[in-house]
Amino acid sequence: MQAQKLGAVGRGLGLLADTWTLLILQRAALGVRRYAGWRDTLNISDATLSARLRSLVDAGLLETRPYREGGRERREYALTERGADIWKLLLATWHWEKTRVPREVPLPDIVHRACGAPAGVLTCCGFCGEQAGPRDTEVYRTPGTPGLEQLARQHPRRTRGRLPEDSMSLLPGAMEIIGDRWGATVLGAALTGLRSFSAIADALAISPEVLSDRLRRFVELGVLERTGAGAYRLTEKGIASFPIFACLVDWSHRWHAGVDGSPIDFTIRHRACGAVLQVRLVCDRCGEAFDRGSVSPVQPS
Repeated sequence: MQAQKLGAVGRGLGLLADTWTLLILQRAALGVRRYAGWRDTLNISDATLSARLRSLVDAGLLETRPYREGGRERREYALTERGADIWKLLLATWHWEKTRVPREVPLPDIVHRACGAPAGVLTCCGFCGEQAGPRDTEVYRTPGTPGLEQLARQHPRRTRGRLPEDSMSLLPGAMEIIGDRWGATVLGAALTGLRSFSAIADALAISPEVLSDRLRRFVELGVLERTGAGAYRLTEKGIASFPIFACLVDWSHRWHAGVDGSPIDFTIRHRACGAVLQVRLVCDRCGEAFDRGSVSPVQPS
């Protein structure tokens, strides 16, 4: 029997929920364009970097452009509109890491150029403008659409890869929840209301060993807490990761819904206005919305 096509959110997770992919896109958003820039700042192997760059070009997130150096024509990489549009995901992830994960070396502040202040990030509804956190929204799975288990079947790696040591990256916590397809899938299940080991295992068609590993890590990270035999709930830290999931869903809807027959598998609705959530990230200092070019990282003194 032929496997169902991944839904829009499943495709988004399959593409973006990978540590090296996110770090490459993060560096591209900060201005890296050439192969050596990623290799030297990420300490990434040539084989891994070449494979990820190739997959990002194939997926339409990067495009190659020729340039000349030393009399030779070479290639550099630039974000496409689709690739640049993940800026909300990167900003929401950065904010969660900075505010929720203790680090010996703090992440740089995000400065909102419109007001000049180090800013926090509020998640709002793009339709009505009101705040849209996990308690203000409802997540729906479209009946009859392929679930996240299809993602697991198309990306069957079971173990978490080694996370790179990189002070400017989104590590350590964020890569555990969004830089691993299984971890991101389990977090998505928890954010959609699944609470028990058996319910998550059934919904995701995930092996007990893999699920136990991810749940254990999420408890260690303080994202989940155990409430009884085989039962879990999101902590405040876990609930605070909702904007990351919302930005990924929002991006997936824009770029994957309907592509090659991919249905909308998950929808987030804002209770206050009833609209499908279109994420608007807002500066907590001046109340104005961020846009792609309105923030800059500033290292702490």
